[in-house]
Order: sequence, then C-alpha cells, then structure tokens
Amino acid sequence: MTFTLPRLSRPWAACVIAVLLLLALVVPVVAINVQPVIVDLQSAGRRASAIISLQNTFPETVPVELTAHPIRIVNGELQEIEDEEAEDLLIFPAQATIPGGQTQAFRVQWVGEPDLKESKHFYVTAAQLPVALSENQNAIQVLHRFKILVSVGAASATSELHVAEARIDLDANGKPRPVLTIRNDGTTYAYVGQRRMTIVQRGAGGEEVFRKTFEPDEISQRMGMGLVPSGQSRILPVNVELPQAAGTLSIELALAGSN
Repeated sequence: MTFTLPRLSRPWAACVIAVLLLLALVVPVVAINVQPVIVDLQSAGRRASAIISLQNTFPETVPVELTAHPIRIVNGELQEIEDEEAEDLLIFPAQATIPGGQTQAFRVQWVGEPDLKESKHFYVTAAQLPVALSENQNAIQVLHRFKILVSVGAASATSELHVAEARIDLDANGKPRPVLTIRNDGTTYAYVGQRRMTIVQRGAGGEEVFRKTFEPDEISQRMGMGLVPSGQSRILPVNVELPQAAGTLSIELALAGSN
C-alpha cells in the first residue's frame, strides 16, 4: 500500500520546512533525576541538614545551580518569594558540573534560629545552566528546572490540624468535588496527605449520599502532600468526584494507623 502526501501551497511548504529545521536544531533534552523532592529538617541537631542528589542520566556534562527562596501562604496557597533570598538555609555546593552518568550530592543546612517558634519553608530550585556552543553550531538548548520543597521545624514542636471549612465546588469539567480549608494551630508544620481522611456528603434532606475513607497514600495522590505551615490555613481541593453538587460535607482527619 502506498500513500501520497498532499501537495502543499508554497506558504504552507515554507512553514513545514521551517518547523523541521527548528526541530533539527534543538539540542537533545538532558535528563536529570532529583531525589528527594520533599525535605524535612529540624532546626537543631543531626537532622538540621540533608542531602539532595542530582543524577545526570545522559552522557553529556551538565552544569547546575541550586538557589533557595522562602515560601509564604497567599490566599490559602503556597507562594515562592523569588525576590527574597533564603538567608537561613545554606546550600553547598551552590553550583556544580555533573559528568554524564554521574550523581552529585548537595547539602542543605538550616543555619537559623535553633529554637523555632513557627515552621519555615523554602523552595530550592535546581536549575540546569546553558553550555557554550561551538561557533558553527546554532541550536536551541532545553534547560531543566526542578523545585524541591524544604520545611524546617523544631524537634519538640507539634502540629494541630483541623478542618475549618468543607464545601462543594465544581472542577474544570463541571464535576462536584470537595474543597477544604485546613487550619494548623500547632507550632510546626504538617501534611494533610499523611492523614487518613473520611469524606461524608449529605443531600439537601439530610440523607447520607456519599461516605468513603481514604488512606494517606490515596489522599496524597488525589491532592498532593498538602503542606500546612504552623499558624496558617490552606485551601485544598480534593480530586474526588461527589455524586451531586447540592448538600453538605463533613470531613474527618485522623492519624494513619489510628482507629
């Protein structure tokens, strides 16, 4: 069986040729694996530092740079403050060149107040840097950037999560889902995705129309880890389709393994 390509007009043919040439000039993407992507530190002791590993899985050498910026809660969401440096979080080395097939270790170290009264949070960005190309090589370099969430809390501090509000909202496809406002009145951070969650929906007449308990692994898949800093509130949608948009919700959070 043979196929005949349609004849293109000159403008279209020129566009196709230009796209093909552009694709031919793109430098192959270099794959970098980052572990871990969530780092939990304590403000004092041996757990005040941790190692982040970057693995270069391609044969080409890759230069990288790590920077850190603080995170604050804005309108119930985590927001990186990119114009503010993280003075209390040290990264060593800040830059490195990783040979092909090799792994580079980076140490992140809390150097701030050892007796924290509230948790601190940062995004560490691991950015691939551009490399110098030869004079006769014209190409587009595809550069990777990875975000690593770093949280710091006092070893003796505790978290106190509770559901401040549970409402029904519609997702992008018009399907009803739970949206939670979670408050942490403790002195250190906590992850909603590490708790067992029971969702109960009642219809307009008070009848129960939905009840399901989710274990932490499933909750973290449906809503992420759900970091809630100490003394803060987060607004967190849960990717669970409810049977109807009307009615009320009640949410129970429990520690994993509790009855």
